[in-house]
Amino acid sequence: MPTVLALLHILGCVLLAAIFFAPAGVPTLVHLLKGILREYSLVMLVPALLTALVAIWCAHVDVWRWLRWGTAASALFVGVLAVWPAASAWRMAHANDLPLDLRVYLRPPVGARPLPSQTVRFAEAAGRELHADIFLPPGAPSTPRPAVLYFHGGGWRGGERAYARAWADFFTAKGYVLIALDYRLFPPATGMTAPGDVKCGIRWVKDHAASYGIDPSRLVLFGESAGGHLAMLAAYSAGDSRLPSSCGATGDTSVAAVISFYAPGDLVFHAAHNADTLVGFTGAPLDGHRELYELLSPIHHIGPRAPPTLLLHGGADSVVPPEASQAMAARLAQYAVPHALFTLPYAEHGFDIWDGGFGRQLARGRVGYFLQKYVPVE
Repeated sequence: MPTVLALLHILGCVLLAAIFFAPAGVPTLVHLLKGILREYSLVMLVPALLTALVAIWCAHVDVWRWLRWGTAASALFVGVLAVWPAASAWRMAHANDLPLDLRVYLRPPVGARPLPSQTVRFAEAAGRELHADIFLPPGAPSTPRPAVLYFHGGGWRGGERAYARAWADFFTAKGYVLIALDYRLFPPATGMTAPGDVKCGIRWVKDHAASYGIDPSRLVLFGESAGGHLAMLAAYSAGDSRLPSSCGATGDTSVAAVISFYAPGDLVFHAAHNADTLVGFTGAPLDGHRELYELLSPIHHIGPRAPPTLLLHGGADSVVPPEASQAMAARLAQYAVPHALFTLPYAEHGFDIWDGGFGRQLARGRVGYFLQKYVPVE
Protein backbone atom coordinates (compact mmCIF):
# COMPACT_ATOMS: atom_id res chain seq x y z
CA MET A 1 0.00 0.00 0.00
CA PRO A 2 2.70 2.64 0.84
CA THR A 3 4.51 1.81 -2.41
CA VAL A 4 1.39 2.26 -4.53
CA LEU A 5 0.43 5.49 -2.76
CA ALA A 6 3.92 6.91 -3.16
CA LEU A 7 3.97 6.04 -6.87
CA LEU A 8 0.58 7.66 -7.41
CA HIS A 9 1.70 10.85 -5.70
CA ILE A 10 4.90 11.01 -7.72
CA LEU A 11 2.93 10.52 -10.94
CA GLY A 12 0.47 13.22 -9.85
CA CYS A 13 3.29 15.66 -9.19
CA VAL A 14 4.87 14.87 -12.55
CA LEU A 15 1.50 15.53 -14.24
CA LEU A 16 1.13 18.89 -12.46
CA ALA A 17 4.65 19.87 -13.50
CA ALA A 18 3.99 18.80 -17.10
CA ILE A 19 0.91 21.04 -17.23
CA PHE A 20 2.71 23.89 -15.48
CA PHE A 21 5.50 23.84 -18.11
CA ALA A 22 3.36 22.86 -21.11
CA PRO A 23 4.87 24.24 -24.34
CA ALA A 24 3.17 25.92 -27.28
CA GLY A 25 0.98 23.73 -29.44
CA VAL A 26 -0.62 21.71 -26.64
CA PRO A 27 -4.39 21.05 -26.74
CA THR A 28 -6.61 23.91 -25.68
CA LEU A 29 -7.64 22.18 -22.45
CA VAL A 30 -4.02 21.75 -21.37
CA HIS A 31 -3.30 25.38 -22.19
CA LEU A 32 -6.31 26.43 -20.12
CA LEU A 33 -5.21 24.30 -17.17
CA LYS A 34 -1.70 25.73 -17.43
CA GLY A 35 -3.07 29.25 -17.18
CA ILE A 36 -5.18 28.33 -14.15
CA LEU A 37 -2.26 26.62 -12.39
CA ARG A 38 -0.05 29.64 -12.89
CA GLU A 39 -2.66 32.17 -11.76
CA TYR A 40 -3.85 30.06 -8.82
CA SER A 41 -0.56 28.32 -8.09
CA LEU A 42 -1.08 28.37 -4.32
CA VAL A 43 -3.68 25.63 -4.84
CA MET A 44 -0.76 23.29 -5.60
CA LEU A 45 0.32 23.59 -1.96
CA VAL A 46 -2.40 21.03 -1.21
CA PRO A 47 -0.92 18.18 -3.31
CA ALA A 48 2.56 19.26 -2.21
CA LEU A 49 1.55 18.90 1.45
CA LEU A 50 -0.17 15.55 0.87
CA THR A 51 2.87 14.24 -0.98
CA ALA A 52 5.10 15.43 1.85
CA LEU A 53 2.95 13.48 4.33
CA VAL A 54 3.27 10.38 2.14
CA ALA A 55 7.05 10.91 2.07
CA ILE A 56 7.14 11.01 5.87
CA TRP A 57 5.05 7.86 6.04
CA CYS A 58 7.32 6.11 3.55
CA ALA A 59 10.34 7.01 5.65
CA HIS A 60 8.97 4.84 8.47
CA VAL A 61 7.75 1.83 6.46
CA ASP A 62 9.30 -0.73 4.19
CA VAL A 63 9.51 0.78 0.67
CA TRP A 64 12.29 1.22 -1.84
CA ARG A 65 14.81 3.87 -0.84
CA TRP A 66 14.49 5.74 -4.12
CA LEU A 67 10.75 5.93 -3.53
CA ARG A 68 11.29 7.65 -0.20
CA TRP A 69 13.51 10.26 -1.80
CA GLY A 70 11.25 10.47 -4.85
CA THR A 71 8.17 11.41 -2.88
CA ALA A 72 10.10 13.95 -0.83
CA ALA A 73 11.63 15.49 -3.95
CA SER A 74 8.23 15.59 -5.69
CA ALA A 75 6.65 17.36 -2.73
CA LEU A 76 9.45 19.93 -2.63
CA PHE A 77 9.32 20.52 -6.39
CA VAL A 78 5.56 21.06 -6.51
CA GLY A 79 5.81 23.28 -3.43
CA VAL A 80 8.33 25.48 -5.23
CA LEU A 81 6.04 25.65 -8.29
CA ALA A 82 3.17 26.65 -6.02
CA VAL A 83 5.07 29.50 -4.39
CA TRP A 84 7.00 30.91 -7.36
CA PRO A 85 4.15 32.64 -9.29
CA ALA A 86 2.62 34.07 -6.13
CA ALA A 87 5.99 35.32 -4.87
CA SER A 88 6.72 36.81 -8.30
CA ALA A 89 3.38 38.62 -8.30
CA TRP A 90 3.94 40.02 -4.82
CA ARG A 91 7.43 41.24 -5.76
CA MET A 92 6.01 43.00 -8.81
CA ALA A 93 3.23 44.52 -6.76
CA HIS A 94 5.71 45.85 -4.22
CA ALA A 95 8.11 47.19 -6.86
CA ASN A 96 5.34 49.00 -8.73
CA ASP A 97 3.26 50.08 -5.73
CA LEU A 98 0.28 48.03 -6.88
CA PRO A 99 -2.34 46.49 -4.59
CA LEU A 100 -2.82 42.74 -4.22
CA ASP A 101 -5.61 41.28 -2.13
CA LEU A 102 -5.52 37.68 -0.93
CA ARG A 103 -9.26 37.83 -0.19
CA VAL A 104 -9.95 38.63 -3.85
CA TYR A 105 -7.59 35.80 -4.83
CA LEU A 106 -9.70 33.33 -2.87
CA ARG A 107 -12.94 34.28 -4.59
CA PRO A 108 -14.40 32.13 -7.43
CA PRO A 109 -12.30 32.43 -10.62
CA VAL A 110 -15.31 33.74 -12.55
CA GLY A 111 -17.85 35.76 -10.61
CA ALA A 112 -20.95 37.77 -11.46
CA ARG A 113 -20.42 40.23 -14.29
CA PRO A 114 -22.57 43.24 -15.17
CA LEU A 115 -24.78 43.46 -18.23
CA PRO A 116 -24.41 46.39 -20.64
CA SER A 117 -26.51 49.49 -20.11
CA GLN A 118 -27.59 49.15 -23.73
CA THR A 119 -26.66 47.43 -26.99
CA VAL A 120 -26.81 49.26 -30.32
CA ARG A 121 -26.06 48.49 -33.93
CA PHE A 122 -23.31 50.84 -35.03
CA ALA A 123 -22.81 49.65 -38.61
CA GLU A 124 -23.57 47.08 -41.28
CA ALA A 125 -20.64 45.92 -43.35
CA ALA A 126 -20.97 43.49 -46.25
CA GLY A 127 -24.31 42.29 -44.89
CA ARG A 128 -22.95 41.75 -41.36
CA GLU A 129 -24.42 43.81 -38.54
CA LEU A 130 -21.88 45.17 -36.08
CA HIS A 131 -23.03 45.89 -32.54
CA ALA A 132 -21.70 47.71 -29.52
CA ASP A 133 -22.31 46.99 -25.84
CA ILE A 134 -22.26 50.21 -23.84
CA PHE A 135 -21.51 50.25 -20.11
CA LEU A 136 -22.23 53.60 -18.46
CA PRO A 137 -20.87 54.80 -15.11
CA PRO A 138 -23.48 55.55 -12.43
CA GLY A 139 -24.88 59.06 -12.28
CA ALA A 140 -25.12 61.83 -14.83
CA PRO A 141 -21.77 63.35 -15.88
CA SER A 142 -21.10 66.97 -15.00
CA THR A 143 -18.54 67.18 -17.82
CA PRO A 144 -17.84 64.95 -20.85
CA ARG A 145 -15.90 61.89 -19.74
CA PRO A 146 -13.38 59.65 -21.48
CA ALA A 147 -14.38 56.30 -22.95
CA VAL A 148 -12.58 52.98 -23.32
CA LEU A 149 -13.30 51.09 -26.54
CA TYR A 150 -12.79 47.37 -26.05
CA PHE A 151 -11.88 44.75 -28.69
CA HIS A 152 -11.97 41.07 -27.75
CA GLY A 153 -9.40 38.41 -28.47
CA GLY A 154 -9.87 35.02 -30.11
CA GLY A 155 -7.27 34.71 -32.83
CA TRP A 156 -9.25 36.91 -35.27
CA ARG A 157 -11.69 34.01 -35.78
CA GLY A 158 -13.40 33.63 -32.40
CA GLY A 159 -14.35 35.48 -29.26
CA GLU A 160 -17.12 37.98 -28.64
CA ARG A 161 -17.64 41.49 -27.34
CA ALA A 162 -19.22 40.02 -24.17
CA TYR A 163 -15.67 39.45 -22.90
CA ALA A 164 -15.71 43.13 -21.98
CA ARG A 165 -18.07 42.36 -19.09
CA ALA A 166 -15.05 41.13 -17.13
CA TRP A 167 -13.69 44.68 -17.17
CA ALA A 168 -16.93 46.66 -17.01
CA ASP A 169 -17.10 47.20 -13.26
CA PHE A 170 -13.46 48.30 -13.15
CA PHE A 171 -13.80 51.02 -15.78
CA THR A 172 -17.25 52.30 -14.87
CA ALA A 173 -16.32 52.53 -11.19
CA LYS A 174 -13.52 54.88 -12.21
CA GLY A 175 -15.92 57.03 -14.28
CA TYR A 176 -15.08 55.73 -17.77
CA VAL A 177 -17.67 54.72 -20.33
CA LEU A 178 -16.82 51.25 -21.64
CA ILE A 179 -17.90 50.34 -25.17
CA ALA A 180 -17.29 46.84 -26.51
CA LEU A 181 -17.33 46.78 -30.31
CA ASP A 182 -17.80 43.98 -32.82
CA TYR A 183 -15.43 43.37 -35.71
CA ARG A 184 -15.70 40.75 -38.44
CA LEU A 185 -13.97 37.41 -37.93
CA PHE A 186 -12.54 34.97 -40.43
CA PRO A 187 -13.42 33.00 -42.50
CA PRO A 188 -13.52 34.58 -44.95
CA ALA A 189 -10.25 36.47 -44.56
CA THR A 190 -10.73 39.75 -42.70
CA GLY A 191 -7.19 41.14 -42.64
CA MET A 192 -8.22 44.13 -44.73
CA THR A 193 -11.68 44.55 -43.18
CA ALA A 194 -11.37 43.97 -39.42
CA PRO A 195 -9.10 47.04 -38.96
CA GLY A 196 -11.69 49.01 -40.92
CA ASP A 197 -14.44 47.75 -38.61
CA VAL A 198 -12.44 49.06 -35.66
CA LYS A 199 -12.07 52.46 -37.29
CA CYS A 200 -15.76 52.42 -38.15
CA GLY A 201 -16.51 51.87 -34.47
CA ILE A 202 -14.18 54.70 -33.42
CA ARG A 203 -15.88 57.06 -35.83
CA TRP A 204 -19.33 56.01 -34.61
CA VAL A 205 -18.38 56.70 -31.01
CA LYS A 206 -17.05 60.13 -31.94
CA ASP A 207 -20.19 60.96 -33.89
CA HIS A 208 -22.44 59.88 -30.99
CA ALA A 209 -20.24 61.02 -28.13
CA ALA A 210 -22.66 63.69 -26.90
CA SER A 211 -25.44 61.11 -26.48
CA TYR A 212 -23.38 59.24 -23.90
CA GLY A 213 -21.59 62.12 -22.23
CA ILE A 214 -18.28 61.20 -23.87
CA ASP A 215 -15.41 63.50 -24.71
CA PRO A 216 -14.54 62.43 -28.30
CA SER A 217 -10.97 63.67 -27.90
CA ARG A 218 -10.33 61.27 -25.01
CA LEU A 219 -10.90 57.80 -26.38
CA VAL A 220 -8.77 54.84 -25.32
CA LEU A 221 -8.52 51.65 -27.37
CA PHE A 222 -8.15 48.48 -25.30
CA GLY A 223 -7.67 45.05 -26.83
CA GLU A 224 -6.59 41.58 -25.75
CA SER A 225 -4.57 39.29 -28.01
CA ALA A 226 -6.03 39.65 -31.54
CA GLY A 227 -8.10 42.57 -30.24
CA GLY A 228 -4.91 44.18 -28.97
CA HIS A 229 -3.37 43.81 -32.42
CA LEU A 230 -6.38 45.52 -34.02
CA ALA A 231 -6.44 48.25 -31.37
CA MET A 232 -2.78 49.09 -31.97
CA LEU A 233 -3.14 48.87 -35.74
CA ALA A 234 -6.11 51.25 -35.77
CA ALA A 235 -4.47 53.65 -33.30
CA TYR A 236 -1.17 53.87 -35.18
CA SER A 237 -2.63 53.93 -38.71
CA ALA A 238 -5.21 56.70 -38.20
CA GLY A 239 -5.36 58.65 -41.45
CA ASP A 240 -3.64 55.92 -43.49
CA SER A 241 -5.70 55.59 -46.69
CA ARG A 242 -4.48 52.00 -47.16
CA LEU A 243 -6.53 50.96 -44.11
CA PRO A 244 -9.77 52.94 -44.37
CA SER A 245 -12.94 52.62 -42.33
CA SER A 246 -15.03 49.70 -43.58
CA CYS A 247 -18.38 51.48 -43.29
CA GLY A 248 -17.70 54.56 -45.36
CA ALA A 249 -17.43 56.82 -42.33
CA THR A 250 -15.07 59.68 -42.90
CA GLY A 251 -13.28 61.88 -40.45
CA ASP A 252 -10.73 61.66 -37.69
CA THR A 253 -10.20 58.25 -36.03
CA SER A 254 -7.28 59.25 -33.82
CA VAL A 255 -7.38 58.28 -30.16
CA ALA A 256 -5.79 59.50 -26.95
CA ALA A 257 -4.18 56.22 -25.85
CA VAL A 258 -4.04 52.49 -26.50
CA ILE A 259 -3.79 49.47 -24.17
CA SER A 260 -2.69 46.13 -25.56
CA PHE A 261 -2.58 42.80 -23.73
CA TYR A 262 -0.36 39.98 -25.08
CA ALA A 263 -0.87 40.95 -28.73
CA PRO A 264 1.24 40.30 -31.83
CA GLY A 265 2.62 43.54 -33.20
CA ASP A 266 4.64 42.17 -36.12
CA LEU A 267 2.77 39.62 -38.23
CA VAL A 268 5.93 38.70 -40.11
CA PHE A 269 7.47 37.60 -36.81
CA HIS A 270 4.23 36.02 -35.60
CA ALA A 271 3.94 33.92 -38.77
CA ALA A 272 6.78 31.78 -37.48
CA HIS A 273 4.62 30.81 -34.50
CA ASN A 274 1.10 30.76 -35.95
CA ALA A 275 1.28 30.57 -39.73
CA ASP A 276 -2.04 28.79 -40.29
CA THR A 277 -4.04 31.36 -38.31
CA LEU A 278 -2.41 34.24 -40.15
CA VAL A 279 -3.16 32.65 -43.52
CA GLY A 280 -6.79 32.51 -42.44
CA PHE A 281 -6.76 36.11 -41.23
CA THR A 282 -4.88 37.68 -44.16
CA GLY A 283 -6.04 35.28 -46.86
CA ALA A 284 -2.49 34.61 -48.01
CA PRO A 285 0.73 32.97 -46.82
CA LEU A 286 3.69 35.10 -45.79
CA ASP A 287 5.76 33.81 -48.71
CA GLY A 288 5.09 36.21 -51.57
CA HIS A 289 2.89 38.52 -49.50
CA ARG A 290 5.32 40.12 -47.09
CA GLU A 291 4.05 43.64 -47.91
CA LEU A 292 0.52 42.64 -46.88
CA TYR A 293 1.79 41.26 -43.57
CA GLU A 294 3.77 44.43 -42.94
CA LEU A 295 0.75 46.60 -43.78
CA LEU A 296 -1.25 44.70 -41.16
CA SER A 297 1.52 44.92 -38.55
CA PRO A 298 1.14 47.74 -35.98
CA ILE A 299 4.91 47.92 -35.55
CA HIS A 300 5.27 49.30 -39.08
CA HIS A 301 2.82 52.16 -38.41
CA ILE A 302 4.47 53.58 -35.31
CA GLY A 303 5.65 57.15 -35.66
CA PRO A 304 6.38 60.13 -33.42
CA ARG A 305 2.66 61.03 -33.26
CA ALA A 306 1.54 57.61 -32.04
CA PRO A 307 -0.61 57.76 -28.88
CA PRO A 308 0.70 56.72 -25.45
CA THR A 309 0.69 52.96 -25.20
CA LEU A 310 0.51 50.41 -22.39
CA LEU A 311 1.71 46.88 -23.18
CA LEU A 312 1.12 43.90 -20.88
CA HIS A 313 2.43 40.42 -21.54
CA GLY A 314 3.01 37.14 -19.74
CA GLY A 315 6.60 35.95 -19.65
CA ALA A 316 5.44 32.33 -20.10
CA ASP A 317 3.03 33.09 -22.97
CA SER A 318 2.95 30.05 -25.27
CA VAL A 319 0.56 31.62 -27.81
CA VAL A 320 2.14 35.01 -28.49
CA PRO A 321 5.79 35.13 -27.31
CA PRO A 322 6.65 38.02 -24.97
CA GLU A 323 9.19 39.17 -27.55
CA ALA A 324 6.21 40.55 -29.49
CA SER A 325 5.53 43.26 -26.90
CA GLN A 326 9.23 43.78 -26.29
CA ALA A 327 9.70 44.63 -29.97
CA MET A 328 6.74 47.03 -29.85
CA ALA A 329 8.20 48.77 -26.81
CA ALA A 330 11.56 49.13 -28.53
CA ARG A 331 9.96 50.69 -31.62
CA LEU A 332 7.87 53.07 -29.50
CA ALA A 333 11.02 54.09 -27.65
CA GLN A 334 12.76 54.68 -30.99
CA TYR A 335 10.15 57.34 -31.81
CA ALA A 336 10.01 58.71 -28.25
CA VAL A 337 6.35 57.69 -27.87
CA PRO A 338 5.23 57.57 -24.21
CA HIS A 339 4.77 53.93 -23.34
CA ALA A 340 5.11 51.28 -20.65
CA LEU A 341 5.78 47.55 -20.92
CA PHE A 342 4.69 45.41 -17.98
CA THR A 343 5.73 41.75 -18.12
CA LEU A 344 4.49 39.15 -15.64
CA PRO A 345 7.33 36.59 -15.65
CA TYR A 346 5.21 33.61 -14.59
CA ALA A 347 2.03 34.37 -16.58
CA GLU A 348 0.48 32.56 -19.55
CA HIS A 349 -1.60 33.95 -22.40
CA GLY A 350 -4.93 35.27 -21.12
CA PHE A 351 -3.63 35.74 -17.58
CA ASP A 352 -6.26 38.41 -16.85
CA ILE A 353 -9.38 36.33 -17.52
CA TRP A 354 -9.60 34.93 -13.96
CA ASP A 355 -11.36 37.42 -11.71
CA GLY A 356 -9.33 36.95 -8.56
CA GLY A 357 -5.99 35.93 -10.01
CA PHE A 358 -2.91 37.95 -9.19
CA GLY A 359 -2.47 38.58 -12.93
CA ARG A 360 -5.85 40.31 -13.14
CA GLN A 361 -5.13 42.32 -10.01
CA LEU A 362 -1.74 43.46 -11.31
CA ALA A 363 -3.19 44.27 -14.73
CA ARG A 364 -5.95 46.38 -13.23
CA GLY A 365 -3.42 48.28 -11.16
CA ARG A 366 -1.24 49.05 -14.19
CA VAL A 367 -4.22 50.01 -16.36
CA GLY A 368 -5.56 52.31 -13.66
CA TYR A 369 -2.19 54.03 -13.27
CA PHE A 370 -1.83 54.44 -17.05
CA LEU A 371 -5.29 55.94 -17.48
CA GLN A 372 -4.81 58.30 -14.57
CA LYS A 373 -1.59 59.53 -16.14
CA TYR A 374 -2.69 59.99 -19.74
CA VAL A 375 -6.52 60.04 -19.87
CA PRO A 376 -7.82 60.88 -16.40
CA VAL A 377 -11.45 61.37 -15.50
CA GLU A 378 -11.82 65.03 -14.65
